[in-house]
Amino acid sequence: MRLYGFDPIIAQEPRLMILGSMPSVTSLAKQEYYGYKHNRFWKIMQAYFQRELLTYEDKKQCILTHHMILWDVIGSCEREGSLDAAIHHEECNDIVQLCQIYPSIALILCNGKKSYGLYERHFANHLSIPAIAMPSTSNANRTIKESDLFAQWFERLSLIDLFS
Repeated sequence: MRLYGFDPIIAQEPRLMILGSMPSVTSLAKQEYYGYKHNRFWKIMQAYFQRELLTYEDKKQCILTHHMILWDVIGSCEREGSLDAAIHHEECNDIVQLCQIYPSIALILCNGKKSYGLYERHFANHLSIPAIAMPSTSNANRTIKESDLFAQWFERLSLIDLFS
């Protein structure tokens, strides 16, 4: 079965783009980025920006307020379940075009190995924007302590202040 991702959430004059791989089954059902309650993405955003993110509208507003774009590398794919390892026949979103439309993007954070690998394979040679592979916020990623996961994300999120 072919699955389709979401449109990006785009702030005016974005400086940071965060790229996931493909929304989980739960996220697709809820029509929300990082909709699975055990994914740590929104917990990291809430802690870093020190604001409560109780609703999906709050979460989207956080992205917009802090000059970010939230999107996925994959626009559509075939996948059973939610694991990145199960993704087949992916078609990528046009990240190059988005970066041309928004030249203010100064940094890309890839949420997980799959996102970063696809970004490197399909886009790195076409863009001069630095991209950093981040540890996945997925609850399936248990290779890193949660405190270390938060620390790495905080360190990289703080880089965007350099481009303000």
